[in-house]
Amino acid sequence: MRFLILLILSFQYGRADKNIVPVFLIDNSRVMPYITNQANPFAKISSAFFTEIIHYSIKRSAVVIIFVEETFSVEDVSIKDKLGTPYHHLQQGLSENKVTYLPAVMDPFKMLNSIFQPQQFNVFYLSSATKLQMFDGHFKYYYIYFQDGKNGTRAEILRKHDLIMRQVYFVVRQLAPGPVVAFYTGKMNPVEIDKVAFVPISPRSLPVDPGVFVATDGALFRLVGVFAATPTRRAMFNQKPMVAEETWTDKTLSTKMAYTDFELEFSFSFKNRDWLLDHVALLEGGEEVGRTDMAVGAPWNWAYYCGEPLVVSNNRDGSTVTISEYQIQPLKKRALRDDQHTSTTPYGGGGGGKGNDTEGESGFGNTLNCSPYMTVKILAGLFVTAIFIGILLFGVIAMKDIRTYDRYEDPQGKPLVINAEGGGK
Repeated sequence: MRFLILLILSFQYGRADKNIVPVFLIDNSRVMPYITNQANPFAKISSAFFTEIIHYSIKRSAVVIIFVEETFSVEDVSIKDKLGTPYHHLQQGLSENKVTYLPAVMDPFKMLNSIFQPQQFNVFYLSSATKLQMFDGHFKYYYIYFQDGKNGTRAEILRKHDLIMRQVYFVVRQLAPGPVVAFYTGKMNPVEIDKVAFVPISPRSLPVDPGVFVATDGALFRLVGVFAATPTRRAMFNQKPMVAEETWTDKTLSTKMAYTDFELEFSFSFKNRDWLLDHVALLEGGEEVGRTDMAVGAPWNWAYYCGEPLVVSNNRDGSTVTISEYQIQPLKKRALRDDQHTSTTPYGGGGGGKGNDTEGESGFGNTLNCSPYMTVKILAGLFVTAIFIGILLFGVIAMKDIRTYDRYEDPQGKPLVINAEGGGK
């Protein structure tokens, strides 16, 4: 009898381990700051609490993406090969507090599947590159399943999944009307063990890609990680583009950069004190096939930098061109030159054109970052400051309400008598 009871308990414990699956919460916009990383792998998160997290993500985001593995465990999180951890982008998000790791959640896929009902047009199976047609604006959530081949180690497969998640997240984020939150989890835990051993992802120093620097007569550009993604392939472009044409007036500037398969056109508008990057257009054969409105800029002699990917979609075939990082600065001397109000300068040959301005030789000036300056610490400081200011104002108002007697006792005059009514006799 005792052996039967132990057998039943061990069976239930093993079954519970299968229901405990890790979850990564991807929140690059930081709209869910109250969900923190769980450092203790034995601190299980109940289904009820995880359901509250899901409902909170619905309130705080415009689109929710659900990345699903068939099987997922903390062993997958801690796996490494000769290239290190397969989750390079998730690791970077953890270090930047844009990703939250929940190592032990009870039935996360079951809860997600019950709240976000899968439908025919919002469930996708991806093997490599993303499909831009998947986002049409009608759905508030999407399911992304991974299709893997027969070859490849577990680390190689997870590394490919990490790249797919990053690409899908940033493409949807560019097209979504508001913040995007993503859940990365699995259907079940394949490992049945008594204790879940958690090995955190240790930071690893990676070489910094300096990108490609292009200096033209009208502007300076630094482009990092330019790649084109189609439904069937993904191509990187690390070479320096050719500046095909540059057109400017006293109020505008247009620079076309030619790659092997496409062209990018950067359009600027100038004001008295600052400049503005209006849009970035994608051209094929000299014809515009896509455009991304930017409306960002900086004061004159300042550069604009953004570490978030810039995605331009092709309206013909649904492909995308992505610039992972970019830094841009138009040159004021060229824009305000009086002897040439409207000009067009074509460039030939390979490599980027380069103007003769000494300002272009000196590189970028002070840089304006696209990242938000409001952080949780700043907001907390403002909140505490507001409390103290409120206390100060209350004290000042209380002091103003203090009233003094309008008559004081004079030793040479009639004594001052104050009548007071008391309760006793």
